[in-house]
Amino acid sequence: MSAAEIGASLARLALRRPVTICMLFLSMLLLGAISSRLLPLEKFPGIEIPEMVVSVQYPNSTPAEVERLITRPLEEALATIPNIKRMRSFSSGDRAEVVLQFEWDEDINAKSIEAREKVDGIKHLLPDDVDRVQVMQFNTEDMPVFQLRISSQRDLNNAYDLLDRSLRRPIERVEGVSQVTLYGVEKQQVVIRLDQQRLLQHQLNAADITARLRAANFSLTAGYIENANERILVNPVGEFQSEYEIRQFPVTPTLKLGDIATVQREMPRKTDGRHLDQTYAIGMDVFKESSANLVEVSERVMRVVEEIRQDPQFDGINLFIMDDTANSVKTSLHDLLMAGLIGALLSFIVLYLFLRNIVTTLVVVLSVPIAICIALGGMYFLGYSLNVLSLMGLMLSIGMLVDNAVVITESIQYEVEQGASKEQATLQGVGNVSLAVLAGTLTTAIVFLPNIFGKKIDITIFLEHTAVAICLSLIASLLIAQTLIPLLASKLTHVMGRKQQQQRPSRYRACLQWTWRHPRWTGLFALLILASIVVPMGAVSGDQEPQGFNDRLFINYNLHQQYSLKEVEDEVSRLEDFLYANTEDFYIDAVYSYYTPNYAVSTVLLQPERPVKMSALMDDMRTRFPKMLRSEPQFGWGGGGEGVRITLNGQSTEVLQQLAQRFIPLLSSIEGLNDVRSETEAGQYEYLIQIDRERVHRLGLSSAAVAQQVATALRGQRLRSFRGDPTGEVPLRVAFDKDLESSLEALQNLPISQVDGRVVPLAAVADFRIEPRLGTIRRLDRRTSLAIQANLDNELLTVSEARKQITVLLDQVTLPDGYTWSLDGSFQRQQEAENVMLINTLLAVVMIYIVMAALFESVLLPTAVISSLLFSIVGVFWALMLTGQGMSIMAMIGILILMGIVVNNGIVLVDRINQLLADGKSLEEAVIEGSVSRLRPILMTVATTVLGLVPLAFGTTQIGGDGPPYAPMAIAIIGGLLLSTLTSLFLVPYVYARLLWWRERWHALTARARMTVTRLGLSK
Repeated sequence: MSAAEIGASLARLALRRPVTICMLFLSMLLLGAISSRLLPLEKFPGIEIPEMVVSVQYPNSTPAEVERLITRPLEEALATIPNIKRMRSFSSGDRAEVVLQFEWDEDINAKSIEAREKVDGIKHLLPDDVDRVQVMQFNTEDMPVFQLRISSQRDLNNAYDLLDRSLRRPIERVEGVSQVTLYGVEKQQVVIRLDQQRLLQHQLNAADITARLRAANFSLTAGYIENANERILVNPVGEFQSEYEIRQFPVTPTLKLGDIATVQREMPRKTDGRHLDQTYAIGMDVFKESSANLVEVSERVMRVVEEIRQDPQFDGINLFIMDDTANSVKTSLHDLLMAGLIGALLSFIVLYLFLRNIVTTLVVVLSVPIAICIALGGMYFLGYSLNVLSLMGLMLSIGMLVDNAVVITESIQYEVEQGASKEQATLQGVGNVSLAVLAGTLTTAIVFLPNIFGKKIDITIFLEHTAVAICLSLIASLLIAQTLIPLLASKLTHVMGRKQQQQRPSRYRACLQWTWRHPRWTGLFALLILASIVVPMGAVSGDQEPQGFNDRLFINYNLHQQYSLKEVEDEVSRLEDFLYANTEDFYIDAVYSYYTPNYAVSTVLLQPERPVKMSALMDDMRTRFPKMLRSEPQFGWGGGGEGVRITLNGQSTEVLQQLAQRFIPLLSSIEGLNDVRSETEAGQYEYLIQIDRERVHRLGLSSAAVAQQVATALRGQRLRSFRGDPTGEVPLRVAFDKDLESSLEALQNLPISQVDGRVVPLAAVADFRIEPRLGTIRRLDRRTSLAIQANLDNELLTVSEARKQITVLLDQVTLPDGYTWSLDGSFQRQQEAENVMLINTLLAVVMIYIVMAALFESVLLPTAVISSLLFSIVGVFWALMLTGQGMSIMAMIGILILMGIVVNNGIVLVDRINQLLADGKSLEEAVIEGSVSRLRPILMTVATTVLGLVPLAFGTTQIGGDGPPYAPMAIAIIGGLLLSTLTSLFLVPYVYARLLWWRERWHALTARARMTVTRLGLSK
């Protein structure tokens, strides 16, 4: 059965069973409306990130020791996992992290299980005091949806109980909230501070006391006592119930713990700090359940925050909303919906101007809301969510949804104008264009197939959600156009249009006749149009949109060395004073800072409405930065993901640091590269204690015992938490005098032993020296690495130009054997994305050709139609150049979508020409009459698609409210569609006629050759 027969049979079914068809679509409409309320609303779809982090906590160590004892054994074990794309590791003084990156199509859950098995297999090779090895994987839903910062002129150091009881817990009880984390403030801990002098007097040591406390503070399920009447659980309990009980713990028959130690509550030592608006700040992150509606959860949390703000306990405490993901989602959704409504209104107006009949226009436009509702229902049952990407798909499809309805309505109206009866006009009109409608829908949908089933990268993964929304709505519009539209048209033929034959456009006919009579001139014009792509191609850069900043700037302090937390805080305060003194000049809304002894960063939140560009504002701030004593402030990269990144690889970190110092001046000389900086952290130092084994042995001790006493003095020994507190579990720790944690002199005088009543200090059995050490040792693919990063000024230098200049410059540098450099960051992401998108676009063209050839049972017809794609690319480049846009990834997505739309015009034209040829008309008459008869539906479909995208093309709407703008994509589609339409109306008929002429010439030539061969054979 042909497509025309299938279309006619569906229309016939609709005419015979009108109530059934109406009820069917009413059901789907209601289902879609209900699904729109049930669909989870998210910023981005929940996707498993193909990365895994193996993390090991090992505090108070050195990077070299962590690398040797932990990182390298982990790397060797994990490297045996197949299909690892990249392995990175970080060894610092308190932890080791190995990051495994896989391809997007890998099963990350299976890889996670395999990684845990590998880690379990080498646990015996790790240090004995490693508590546990964490294997973490990530999902896009793991990001907090609500970030709160708490500041006050009051001292909040002891505010943990207040914030936990009156802020964190009420928010945690909100429906849809899965977790609330509070950081920057700690709960008090119970510390048992041993008096080393008394321990020695009583011939005790800290290790024995710690072991006895561990043995005494326990909880154990022993089993059950069962008899004929009952079954009772036996639970021996030895937990400490109060601090008094801890003090009364018997160490010896005559000695209690309180006699040799003090038991008191203390705040943990601060290792980092935060400022908000120049005051001490605390952070809180809120996470939602995976199935919860993001906007609804955020609104509920916001209501609770507003109630807490009215609580007298929080007088003078500022609850600042640092980041509300729902705001960006609502902004993006609102912008998209407004753009969609404006586009739909413009489409309605242009349809009415073409049809000049309000009833016909309403019939056509009716397909849009019904198709979108059906698409929403399909998304719900397929397990997709409503996010900015799927909504983008629905938005893009608005202009295309009326295409099928326009073509079928126009065809039915044409038959009505020819004098056919209403049923005959409906069936004949639907049958005439069913093949064209089916081919147009399939070619538009099939362009996404390579993205869904081809190579997986982040762009194609996210584009799948856009593709599903577009495909579902197009399939729905095809079903509506084949059933509901013919049904309504048959009922409204008396008001759909005039019965007399309408005068066809004479100017278009005259132009077509000219092209028919002047084929060489027409071909020359076509070649000139194609050649004109040289002009915009040189002016359009293959660049990504500058992103990662939006309304925020990140200032890294680049500390000269490791300082105390107070010194770093003073440095941060000085820069904050400068920023707040220039809030009006720099359009600053707020400043949030985070600092540690060797790292500090300030996040500058800017006012959304600024009269200056971000690059100009950064230049102004850069030139006015104050001279800092301990740091060198520079703009950062918002987490290191954006900007330029050059990675150095080798064996020695020291050599890599020397190479980085050579590279930095060279890179800084490139105009457009700013804030060039290596990953080298602030200079850090370690205090080496060299224990004299002979002296220690004479005292009856071991080096390990002395080292253990030093460790207890500095970081203490953790015990099972104290659970007798009404607020919950409280950390319990054994330690020495607090002065030992902050004084080198006190540490040197740490009592180690007692001989003949004389105390032996640590200095008597050990030598001390201070040496520099690395802050972090980084490795890439099991080789030591170091990265150099820089910000890119897009107005002075594009990514492509930066790649060329950096490559030329660094190729001149001679590196030691075994050391290499590579481009990373924006370079790598853009190149990978462009390569994948280019391959997918070419595959889409091939698949479009295959579909058209199969549907039309011809290889000649698709060749004529596919020629319109070439002209659409020319239109894309001209549009991008005229609007000042670059060939970004969003523009490439626009080209991909354009591929499926552009061929629709050619399909409609050539299909009608074929029908007229089948009716016995001459080629010239068929080409001209077919083209003229399809002019109006082509112009209507193009106008609705273009006008539907105009709000996006000339608006400022961004993906997610803070991502890349939609404009390049919309501009690419509009530019390509407009030029391809103008050329298709003339050149597709021309190419089709030329192809038929060449085919006839080829057939005549082969026939003549066959006859010649036959004559030669007979003559012999």
